[in-house]
Amino acid sequence: MKKNSYSGMIKVANIQKGDLVLLQYWMNESFSEDIALLQGAVAAVGATPVLVVQNLMLSQELNENVTQDTYADRYFKIYEDADVIIDVLERPVGILRKPVEPEKMAILGEYMGRLFQTCSTRKKILQIRIPTEEMARAEGIKDYQEFKTRVEAAMEIDYEALKENCQAKLEEVSGAKAVTIDTKNGECSLSLSFKDRNWNIDAGDGDLPCGEIYIAPVEEETSGTIFFKTIYLEDPENGGEQKVFNDVTLTIQKGQITKTTEPLLDKLLSSYEPAERTVGELGIGFNPGVRDLCGIQWLDEKMIGTFHLGIGENTMFGGTNEASMHQDLVGEGNLNWR
Repeated sequence: MKKNSYSGMIKVANIQKGDLVLLQYWMNESFSEDIALLQGAVAAVGATPVLVVQNLMLSQELNENVTQDTYADRYFKIYEDADVIIDVLERPVGILRKPVEPEKMAILGEYMGRLFQTCSTRKKILQIRIPTEEMARAEGIKDYQEFKTRVEAAMEIDYEALKENCQAKLEEVSGAKAVTIDTKNGECSLSLSFKDRNWNIDAGDGDLPCGEIYIAPVEEETSGTIFFKTIYLEDPENGGEQKVFNDVTLTIQKGQITKTTEPLLDKLLSSYEPAERTVGELGIGFNPGVRDLCGIQWLDEKMIGTFHLGIGENTMFGGTNEASMHQDLVGEGNLNWR
């Protein structure tokens, strides 16, 4: 990606002079230009970059030989000392080239759990996805060039303008206690209540690509109907294969999707647990680099001019719905705040 994209990310994330920034590099087989550009951007603002490399080949060898004493308390001290942690993903986190013995996998699982907990205590943690072939495969995308083009378009944006737009909308809606979403030229209307729950902003200091504000609505107080031009959902009975549904109206009662106008979608949703088909999020997208839907949810939810309903898990941002998954349904309509 472009050098000024990384400079924009670091600036909008408010990484400051004197910060110790740990770059956790989930690397493939060789170093890429991206990690060099990111280190340079961190150094340019007077912060100190420290690189921790999670190379795929090295991780395989390490975890084939790991013992209960390998990841001692002192290991995690390097993360505890950091002010900011940036996960740089060229591949999915935690994978190996091939399976290791069960007891070794158990140690790896414990390590990953503690690593996540330790990182989450830092004052700021960012995650940057690099558009590699491995990341495309992880998303089930066969056309790597299209994937690369889409991700770069979403990353190579004016970060300051994005943040201003997100904050302006946040100020506009922060006093609202509820919203009605009108779709399909007013034929469908869905009511959501927020009460005293708070909005969150993702404008460059969290997940990258970025560009949304979002809130956990009161789960049992979402009711009505809503139309989506396109819906992408995982089929858990077929290995998480993504299914696509077009021109669908959902009926939602007391927070749960109860029926749709598409029999195949009804069948899929019937395989979900109640918590997995519960509306747990309302988000609004602002990223000008995302111009159409492609089924990559961490891109689609940021699409400028759209809203999204997240179904499933929402306890990490103010909700009470515990679920095994979180998926976003992205649509367009009129939002009437009250």
